[in-house]
Amino acid sequence: MESKTITPIQQFSILKHEFPESTGSVHCGTMSWFGEFAPSALSDTYRLKITYKLGKSPKAYIVNPKPLQLAEGATRLPHTYNYSNKKQQLCLFLPQAGEWKPSMVIATTIVHWAVQWMYYYEIWVSTGIWMGGGHGNWDVEKSRN
Repeated sequence: MESKTITPIQQFSILKHEFPESTGSVHCGTMSWFGEFAPSALSDTYRLKITYKLGKSPKAYIVNPKPLQLAEGATRLPHTYNYSNKKQQLCLFLPQAGEWKPSMVIATTIVHWAVQWMYYYEIWVSTGIWMGGGHGNWDVEKSRN
C-alpha cells in the first residue's frame, strides 16, 4: 500500500504548527520555509531554509551564518551537495536510496536531520573530524582536496 503524498502547502502548515516562530511561504507550488535552531545549549544559532516542490526532494540550506566557518586546514564544508561552500546546501539523505519519500513529514525528518547536521558540524569545526556518519568519512584531510 502506497502512502499519500504530502503537498508543499500541507508541509508548510505542519512546519508552522510545529515551529510557530518560523516564516516562509508557498508560491506557485514551491514552499520556502525558514527556522532558527541551536543544536545544543552551547551552540550558535543557525538560520535554516528548506525548499520543497512536489515531485522533488526537499533541499535544506544554512543561510546564516554565511559563510560557515571551516575546520582548521579544510577548504570545503562536509556533507554538503557539490561541496557547496557558497550555497551551504546540506546533504541529509541519499535521494536515490529512498531515504526520504513525499509521504514523510518535513518537520519530523528534514528539520531534525538538519539540526543533527548543525550539531556534528560544530564538532567538525573544533576537531576536524566528521562524527555524524553518512556516506563517506569526512575529516580535515579529505576536506582539503
